[in-house]
Amino acid sequence: MNRCPAKVPACTPLATLLLAAISFIGLQGCVPYATYPPDGHGPNVYPWIAPCPEVMATALKSAHERVAPDVPFIYNLPKGASRKAWKDVQSRLGPRARRMIEGDTVVWDLERFGIRNTKAFADILYWNDGRSILLTVSLERDNIMPFRLSHIQRFYLKAKSMPVDNYPLPDQDQDQVEEGGAVVEETEVTVETDAGQGAEQ
Repeated sequence: MNRCPAKVPACTPLATLLLAAISFIGLQGCVPYATYPPDGHGPNVYPWIAPCPEVMATALKSAHERVAPDVPFIYNLPKGASRKAWKDVQSRLGPRARRMIEGDTVVWDLERFGIRNTKAFADILYWNDGRSILLTVSLERDNIMPFRLSHIQRFYLKAKSMPVDNYPLPDQDQDQVEEGGAVVEETEVTVETDAGQGAEQ
């Protein structure tokens, strides 16, 4: 009688793929967001390369529609975004929106954004006559489908100063990463969350 243990069969290609998929899913939560301006934790991301213009435009449009749709839609992008990025975002926002110019007192100032696989976020300072609200807009998508609103958080705080127009001058229009954006002094008072249509509760 043969008492030797039977050989363990080698993994089939299907089993190998399944194990790899499980490992990949397990690591998803550990992957940091790729942010712009960069925070030094995730991979680099560039505002003029897809899906960055889509994320910026979707976040700005969602914030305007959900928070104050009756005020002017005047926006500002992070410092370092090229004219190509500004043009792409403008085309997605449509004729109702325009970029910030000196003297504007109502501004949707996109401070930073981040992307991680099927999730994204954008921090937007909404300025209205010297008062500001920090909006964190969360987006999500299915695979390669367009990003859609998940929810918006509102932080009532004091910011040091009104934003400045970040539209690049002709000699500054280079597709490179530069750190920038207004610095805010967070004095959180209230947090409100608006769930997006179809978002999971």
